[in-house]
Amino acid sequence: MKTQLVFAATLISSLTMQAQKLEQPKQLPVKESFNNPVVSPDGKFVLLTKEHNQGVYLLNVKENKVKQISNSSGSGYAYTWNQNSSTFYFREKSKADYHSHAVIASYDIKSKKLKKQNGTNPNWLPSFKGFEENKTVVYTNLSTLKIEARDLETQKSWVITNENGQYYNAVISNNGKKVAVHKGADIYIYDIDGKSTGTKIGTGIATSWSQDDKYLIGFLDESKDGHTVSNSDLYLFDVEFHKSKKLTDTKDIYEMFPCFYGNDKVMFSDDKTGKIYVSELNL
Repeated sequence: MKTQLVFAATLISSLTMQAQKLEQPKQLPVKESFNNPVVSPDGKFVLLTKEHNQGVYLLNVKENKVKQISNSSGSGYAYTWNQNSSTFYFREKSKADYHSHAVIASYDIKSKKLKKQNGTNPNWLPSFKGFEENKTVVYTNLSTLKIEARDLETQKSWVITNENGQYYNAVISNNGKKVAVHKGADIYIYDIDGKSTGTKIGTGIATSWSQDDKYLIGFLDESKDGHTVSNSDLYLFDVEFHKSKKLTDTKDIYEMFPCFYGNDKVMFSDDKTGKIYVSELNL
């Protein structure tokens, strides 16, 4: 009976992954070159950055207008929105500062004001979404290269990745219960309490959780010389059944840094041209 149940679950998972399809992408009418789009939860705005994470830009989706928020080097890495789309957070530093002296800054959409978030660590991004919302953040301990979590109320911290290895790029689920982490080229899922071992779900870079936390989307790039990207495609990762599916297979577009856009859309950038695309994803 147990064997039959396992087979049935595997069959259902396989059929579900086969049914998932990314529709023909549509280019957003944005004039300049950008990458790493992160859509606000309400879908009205998009965070963008330039090559090498240079600067933070805010795209008004309805008006197709882009506003520069920051020009700091590295400020476009790991930026994030709060849950009600009123504020976003990013790392900020002056030209004279080292990256280790960077702080988390916030930008309020309504008041259009920038504010430094005192008592924060930029390594908490993208899990930090403001002290009003956040109870727990996840980050890479730069000394041990383990993924850790910290309770911002009690200041208690603990290790999530207890196995051997060097870990990076922790992405916390929307419900705050699980964390996608990276070890080498592989992606693993851990419970945030640090009491579980990691489960491999695929290879590549995971960048965004679906709203129901059932899937992750990401990309896998290629390089012929080890330095320059020669191709890149999008992948969908099934968290429950530990399966991955290749969503794109193109040679003219280098699809990278996808994020879920509402319930049934995906936004991503073309690393080759700096264009931003939107496509429907049938889950």
